[in-house]
Amino acid sequence: MKRWLWGVFLATTLAMGGGSAAFAETASVCAAPSALTRAVFPLPRLARSLERKEPTTILVLNSASGAKKTSNMPRSFPSYIEETLRARYPDGGVAVTTHNEPRATAEAILGDLPGVLAETRPALMIWQTGTYDTILGADASAFSDAVDTGIGYAHGAGADVIVVSPQYSPRTAFAFDVAPYTNALRWATREAGVPFFDRYAIMRFWEDEGIFDFDSARPSASLFADVHQCIGRLLVGMIVDGVQTRALGSR
Repeated sequence: MKRWLWGVFLATTLAMGGGSAAFAETASVCAAPSALTRAVFPLPRLARSLERKEPTTILVLNSASGAKKTSNMPRSFPSYIEETLRARYPDGGVAVTTHNEPRATAEAILGDLPGVLAETRPALMIWQTGTYDTILGADASAFSDAVDTGIGYAHGAGADVIVVSPQYSPRTAFAFDVAPYTNALRWATREAGVPFFDRYAIMRFWEDEGIFDFDSARPSASLFADVHQCIGRLLVGMIVDGVQTRALGSR
């Protein structure tokens, strides 16, 4: 498999929602700079739902390929988020649902987004976006506008938002320039006052620090599992931080 194609495969596999895992939960090193993992902005809608002990839905929206789930697929980070938040907030019940729009740009997802929000009625939407915009070389300004519109749709539907950047892979970094899109996400989320989970920078940090080796000739299933687990763990930390920020006021 060509180098860049394997990188796309790695990124797509790690992005896929759902999937149940049959692997041991290990204490993976999930360290990342605090500047990349703090919510910064509050999650008031989610906090209110949890405080009222209401059934709480979290929607994970992405552009994964939607490959058929199999028993040997690595555990996905949405399932880890659900498991951890259910344990932390046992009253009311937290459910995480995933909606895939295969190979869709941020702009393409907007057409279906109001209907998805109306159907799932989430208190929080975790939006993974930018991967296919990067691959297609979409206009960065139009991408930023689409993200801003999508955040507006979610807020209008009563949902908080965490935006998640594309993933890092040394096998695709040389072929696709993700910087304009991560920068667009950084500014769009800042303007909208929503948390930004810079997955690209976090994974680049892991690679630089030798925590994970994304450049191996044949990435193993355990790598997929460990990265899913770490992404889930760090996202839970950001979610809790956003809930507590809302409860405690601005810090």
